Amino acid sequence: MANQTGTSFLTLPVELIHGILDHQTDYTILCSMRNTLTTLDLRSNKIGHVGAQHLGDVLQHNTTLTTLYLGWNEIGDVGAERLARGLRHNTILTTLELGYNRIGHVGTQHFTDALRYNTTLTTLSLESNKIGDVGVQHLIDALQHNTAIVILSSSIPYIYHHFLISSLTTLSFESNQIGDVGAQPLAAALRHNKILITLGLGWNEIGDVGAQQLANALRHNTVILIFTLSKPCIDLYFFMKALTTLGLRCNKIGHVGAQYLGDALRHNKTLNILGLGYNQIGDIGAQNLATALRYNTALATLGLESCLIGDVGAQHMANSLRQNTSLTTLSFESNEIGDVGAQHLADALRHNSTLTTLGLGSNQIRQTGAQHLSDALRHNKTLTTLGLGYNEIGDAGVEQFADALQHNATLTILSLESNKIGDVGAQYVGDALRHNTVLTVLDLRSNQIGDVGVQQLANALRHNIGLTVLDLHGNRIGVFAAQHLADELRHNTTLVTLGLTYNKIENVGVQHLADRLRQNTTLAIRNRWRNQVGGDVLHEIKEFVNRIREEEDWPLLY
Repeated sequence: MANQTGTSFLTLPVELIHGILDHQTDYTILCSMRNTLTTLDLRSNKIGHVGAQHLGDVLQHNTTLTTLYLGWNEIGDVGAERLARGLRHNTILTTLELGYNRIGHVGTQHFTDALRYNTTLTTLSLESNKIGDVGVQHLIDALQHNTAIVILSSSIPYIYHHFLISSLTTLSFESNQIGDVGAQPLAAALRHNKILITLGLGWNEIGDVGAQQLANALRHNTVILIFTLSKPCIDLYFFMKALTTLGLRCNKIGHVGAQYLGDALRHNKTLNILGLGYNQIGDIGAQNLATALRYNTALATLGLESCLIGDVGAQHMANSLRQNTSLTTLSFESNEIGDVGAQHLADALRHNSTLTTLGLGSNQIRQTGAQHLSDALRHNKTLTTLGLGYNEIGDAGVEQFADALQHNATLTILSLESNKIGDVGAQYVGDALRHNTVLTVLDLRSNQIGDVGVQQLANALRHNIGLTVLDLHGNRIGVFAAQHLADELRHNTTLVTLGLTYNKIENVGVQHLADRLRQNTTLAIRNRWRNQVGGDVLHEIKEFVNRIREEEDWPLLY
């Protein structure tokens, strides 16, 4: 019998696969998903409620799909009903993203009914819909019933532990017109549903009253499970974490609400991340939160960006940092702390041994504040990321930081975006890079560095063995500087990403980079089309680099 060789769909040429799929309906494609597909991203496809119905039908039978992205598809309440029907019977899907779909409280009620039966969904994202306070109440009702029985067996004979946990662990309600009324049932749910670990409530209308309700829930949001063993007089106590992340950015919380939350943090043992940015907390609210940090031993990340906090509030926060041993990330961008507030925080950094990330962008910090912070860096042994973008430290301020970098052995990411740094400041930075071996990411975007300054940086790159990311976007770099960069990059073996968008290097400058990069096997240049570069030259440079990273891929604080 002749041998017959089967052809797998996965082994076909990609052009042929596209040709086949172009002639199939969405429903046919969905129904054919078997055995392998685990993640499907259909965002921004105008699926509507009809497409949602097809997806709902597929979810009832599919046994592989675990993640489904459906944002920006105009699904509405009718489509939500169809998807909810599928969730009733689905036992595989764990993540469902439905942001920006015009789903109101009616559609939310359908999901509520489905969650009473579904025991596998762990993440439900409904940001930027219209669920409102009524829709929140529906979902909270579901959380009371959304449980799965888990049996833990022990190596000790005759011991079995039975307890109930909820399957849903992440809820995202951002931008849903939720006010104090909706916050009340959410708070009540936190007292009973003991496994929800992430709750996103940003961009809503929750004020001080709603903050009070949530704060009261945080006081009690710690689970103690007591397992009674079959042997006499033996009790096993097991603590399980509950809510660990609470997002409340951009609501209407003032200093009164901050006080309620601060009081709760004194007692809460589980919350790790609290986002309060873009509220009206002010110095008084900052004082209340800072006082809580003296006693709290769990919170690791606190977001207070754009909260109308001045140097007085910064002083309160600095005082707490001298005693707090858990906070690792403090986001303080877009406040009004100035040089005085920067001095307070700098003094705290001399004594703090846990903070690793500090964001101080857009805080009216000038040369004096830069001097205090740079002095702190000479003594601090834990800070790894410092964001100072959109301040006014200038060349004199960057000189202080450059000197500190020659002595600091921990800072790996430094953002100095938009700080009025010119060629003189770039020379100071270049001198520091010749000696510093720890800094890996340096952000100098939107400054005033020209060809002379870039020449100094390029000379430093010849000797530097630590820097992997250098962003020079939006400076005054021309053809001459590009040529000098190209010459020096032949000797550098550590720089991975170089950002040159929005400069004036033109075709000739890029040609120099392309010629020199034939000998460099590590660098990726982020150039895009903002340098008046022709298509042929850009194509040539792509042949010699590993990848071109888009601007939004860069993990920089400002």
